[in-house]
Amino acid sequence: MKLQKITFVFIALTFLVFFSCSNAPKENNITVTELYELLKDAEVTVLDVRTPEEVAEGKITGKALEANFYDDTFVADVTSKIAKDQTIYVYCKSGRRSGKTVVTLRELGYSKTYNVEGGIKAWKAAGYEIE
Repeated sequence: MKLQKITFVFIALTFLVFFSCSNAPKENNITVTELYELLKDAEVTVLDVRTPEEVAEGKITGKALEANFYDDTFVADVTSKIAKDQTIYVYCKSGRRSGKTVVTLRELGYSKTYNVEGGIKAWKAAGYEIE
């Protein structure tokens, strides 16, 4: 009985770790420092995929487009706001949801889509202001 419980817990934890990690390949990632520099010098498209409650706590840039990763209409919301030829920088709280978003968008033909590593947590940790 104990062995079954241990096996179940091990399998459940493995499943959670596997599916909660960012799926974005490293070449599709940028650091918060890179995004900070881009925001200083250029008009860039930034997509915030956090929940409305998280967004209410502040954004990396006030101009960031918003789409709730957990909404049933998430993919339709994103694809209706952004053209396939645009360069898009996607962030969330920690980089997991944004990483998954980048993979999905690239599969749909959005080839210039990048995950902001570490999300807004990394942004704040680097000392950058939120809006």
